[in-house]
Amino acid sequence: MVLLNNVKNTNKTTVILYGVSSKHQARMERLVRKGIKNGLNALETGVLPGDGLIYLLIARRVREEALSEGKKQSLAMEKTADIMESLYVTLSENAGMDPIDALTSAKKATLDKPGGLRYALPAGVFLSELRRAKETVTNILRTDEVLSAKPLFKTESFGGSSGVVIYTSEGCPWCARTKEYLRSKGISFKEINVSRNPAAIQDMVRVSGQTGTPVTVVKGQAVVGFDVERLNALL
Repeated sequence: MVLLNNVKNTNKTTVILYGVSSKHQARMERLVRKGIKNGLNALETGVLPGDGLIYLLIARRVREEALSEGKKQSLAMEKTADIMESLYVTLSENAGMDPIDALTSAKKATLDKPGGLRYALPAGVFLSELRRAKETVTNILRTDEVLSAKPLFKTESFGGSSGVVIYTSEGCPWCARTKEYLRSKGISFKEINVSRNPAAIQDMVRVSGQTGTPVTVVKGQAVVGFDVERLNALL
């Protein structure tokens, strides 16, 4: 390959490829263009250590910063560093290397010669991936905050707040009779429908130890089924 520089038009450079047959000419042109483009990207954004070593450098820096953070923050940062190291271990395993030996030698290389690493990649590629990962995690955390701010299950109330709670399910005749009985007594209650709602079912089982409905909770005592005598005793 020959480069012709210092010509009149300084905005152009001619590249002459030797020893390339017409069969492979198009492929070689694509490879050369790709290499030039990668080189320009590297000049614009800089380079980072390749072969997955960037993950180890990030893990080391995160651990260093974790020492100056609080307990909860430091634990989260340590876990992040562990995940970064696991990425390098996975890459080494996929390459057929012993993961322990590869991790040990790579850590030593980053400590001894952090600026003299053999392989490098354009920083723009990794940084764009890192930004996308950050956006994804941020969106997940925001969704989690929204979900945690909402009630786990839907509730309906009748009357005021007497403290009576009744767990019901769809198509349950005894549930309807229990609600009708409470209304006839002028007792206000909060209804929780457990149909297709695992969170509400778990809450009902925790209170009563039963999976059948209705379950009426009065003054902390659970009444299973349509038990008029027990309801009257508690009400």
